[in-house]
Amino acid sequence: MTSAEREQKIRAWAEQFASPLRQTWPEGEADITRIEEIAEELGHTVAEEVTKELGREQVERPEGNQALCPCGQVARFKGHYGLEVVTAHGRLRVARAYYYCAACGHGFCPLDRRWGLGPAHTTPTVQARVTVLAAHLPYTQAPTVLRQLSLPLRLDIKSVETITQQVGAAIPASPPLEGPLAERPLAVAMDGVMLPTRQGYKEARCGVVYEPDWEADRSPTACAELRQEYVATTGSRESLVREVATRVERRRPVGARVAALGDGAAWIWEQYAQHLPERVEILDFYHVSERLAEIARTLHPGDSGAAQAWRQEQEQELLAWGPGPLLRWLQAWQPETEAAQEVRRVQLGYFTNQQQRLDYPTYLREGWPIGSGAVAGACKHLVTARFKGSGMRWNLATAEPLLRARAALLTQPDLDLRPYARQAAQTPAG
Repeated sequence: MTSAEREQKIRAWAEQFASPLRQTWPEGEADITRIEEIAEELGHTVAEEVTKELGREQVERPEGNQALCPCGQVARFKGHYGLEVVTAHGRLRVARAYYYCAACGHGFCPLDRRWGLGPAHTTPTVQARVTVLAAHLPYTQAPTVLRQLSLPLRLDIKSVETITQQVGAAIPASPPLEGPLAERPLAVAMDGVMLPTRQGYKEARCGVVYEPDWEADRSPTACAELRQEYVATTGSRESLVREVATRVERRRPVGARVAALGDGAAWIWEQYAQHLPERVEILDFYHVSERLAEIARTLHPGDSGAAQAWRQEQEQELLAWGPGPLLRWLQAWQPETEAAQEVRRVQLGYFTNQQQRLDYPTYLREGWPIGSGAVAGACKHLVTARFKGSGMRWNLATAEPLLRARAALLTQPDLDLRPYARQAAQTPAG
């Protein structure tokens, strides 16, 4: 198309759009609702017509009699096949050049790969928007929400699920995160949460890497500034820790140590030891408080006030002096009943084994967190809020891509998913 032909087409289109503008533009008073309706009608009309015109213009370009097959051999042109493409601005009917490869016995339309068409013949933009929606809402609700938002996307539940699965699977475990090295002490925490599956409850493992800031408020803006990165998987514990460690190293200034929090589970400390050499292990203070509460109930059975006062006193001493006073008290404690003696034995052993992770005065002085609230929030946001709705039962194979998409979007709410949709379209099935 020459410059003159292009300019002529633009003028023709401008005149074409002038007609609906004249018909709908109010001559008198119009309330805001009517103004919004007019803008929406015109916007949909213009967007749909421009999409159709430019789309068909690209399709009508000659393809040639041969094309390179994905198998590497030459395929022959066989004709044009019609297809209704689902775009962000409505459906577009196109006739694509079709080629057949005698070497591998498969046919294909180069346009499908070039445009990145995915399940239900959707464009990358549609796939990205659907995935964002399905990452936050049940699949069954997505078609209704699309209609309520007046978006020109008409997709069934299965298509929404298939699109989300495909895009989620294409998102790397560690999508790029913009930003400099950590500016505050870097922290990492991990935990597990049970996921309802068709084979019973299975553990989904979650991790979070973040920069705690004691001075910040807890508004959404302030929390975003903590630069939280979420990781989630239904895979092995080691795969989770490897990914968390990768993200830590990407943000950790040279020589800086990382606060590694845990709830006392042996696997967490074992994995930290393998993958995070520059770390300071910190036992979650809430977990410690629960154990103190058990001791307090044993000391003051039936007297909740006295039990609470004792626990609070021990918590304050831990924060001020570390584990020394508590360990000395446990060693000197001589309970009278067998049940109380068993509590002493278990808790003395536990706190003795964990004492190197109980130096809370130093942690606080260095600006490190002492509670695993960040990972508890990660478990809630990543898994509970999306995967534990009424009647939900998951297959691990289909839960994993959704977990990955959700973790990526919670880490970077403005993440552009279109490149991953295109990548998925370029990946041969099977």
